[in-house]
Amino acid sequence: MNWNNKLNKRYTLISLYVIVTCIIIYCLSLVAKSAPSIIKDIMSRVNWFMQVAKPILFGFVFAYLFDPLNDFLEEKLKKIKIKNKQLKSTRSWAVLITIILFFIVIIGIISILVFTVTDQLRLANFDDIIVLVNSYLNTFNDFYNSISAKLDDLNIQSNEITQYVKDAATYILNYLKTAGMSLATSISNISTYITTFLFSFIIAIYFMIDGKMILDYIKKVGKALLSDKWNTRIARFLADADSVFSGYIRGQLTDALVMAVLISITLSITGVKFAVIIGILAGIGNLVPYLGPIVAYFSTALICIINGQYKVLIAALIALFIIQAIDGNIIAPKLLSQSIQIHPVLVIISLIFGSAIGGLLGMLLAVPVGALIKVLFVRYINHQLEKKEAESNNMTK
Repeated sequence: MNWNNKLNKRYTLISLYVIVTCIIIYCLSLVAKSAPSIIKDIMSRVNWFMQVAKPILFGFVFAYLFDPLNDFLEEKLKKIKIKNKQLKSTRSWAVLITIILFFIVIIGIISILVFTVTDQLRLANFDDIIVLVNSYLNTFNDFYNSISAKLDDLNIQSNEITQYVKDAATYILNYLKTAGMSLATSISNISTYITTFLFSFIIAIYFMIDGKMILDYIKKVGKALLSDKWNTRIARFLADADSVFSGYIRGQLTDALVMAVLISITLSITGVKFAVIIGILAGIGNLVPYLGPIVAYFSTALICIINGQYKVLIAALIALFIIQAIDGNIIAPKLLSQSIQIHPVLVIISLIFGSAIGGLLGMLLAVPVGALIKVLFVRYINHQLEKKEAESNNMTK
């Protein structure tokens, strides 16, 4: 009788396993069928959240970048006395001065760009440019005809080459069409960009004025909800992140400004047209490792070739090489924090992953994120080694 009861219990348990397995498989099949709609719904919610969080994120980044300047101005304003009384609301005055300086710099850059473009267009000889472009087109046609004749001599059908050229032209036209549509979409969304900028700017002001109070409140919430161990870990992580990101971002921005000025002045001296525009583009490109020199060399070569300035091109390329060497060996190491010094191979790997994950923004943040991961990994390895060393010492005792 007991044997029958045990057998019944066993079969009952097996039956339950089978039923539960069937239910799980059925649920998974339903999830698989609904996966596209579920993913679409999740992505729409994520996009909605990002749209809402974007002004907050941009405002935080702006306030974070200008925090050292605000602190510096606040300390200077505290020393100012009016009628033997200390100036009140020094933080607010410091933020106001920072905002004024920011807009002065932006207006100055825009004015320089507009002046440079209009001045170069006024001096440009469009007839010479048209003749030069036509000569290049004729040279290309002669080159293509000679290649086609040689291919015919080798019994290679030039029609295949023509088809390849047509395919390439179609690809380029489609790419330009897509780029044009993207540009049109961006222009149509300009009101959205303006709204985002205004909200980001307002939030940045609040962050800059009340940032320390907000940070103290977050610390208070952390102490109330989390253990001391986790508070210590989070504080250490945030300290590492602040050290790496502040050292890299502020250093790169300063380096970009220095390179933009140096390249603009140098190319202007050598006689390259649109030197200021090339310098600004190279400075912006300098925010991404290895991109700045590429932008500088390519833009300089393109402008000089179009204008037939071949002697100027040689002098400009030599000058750019010297500037990049000075930047890579003197300026950048002085500006960037030691905490973000990582091997060039790791920089390239970080850029590859950053580009694949987040495009241009991912490339901008790839190096500091990679440096932060390196710092955390090195700390973890050192902790494990110290732990093993302590265990071995205890065993020997």
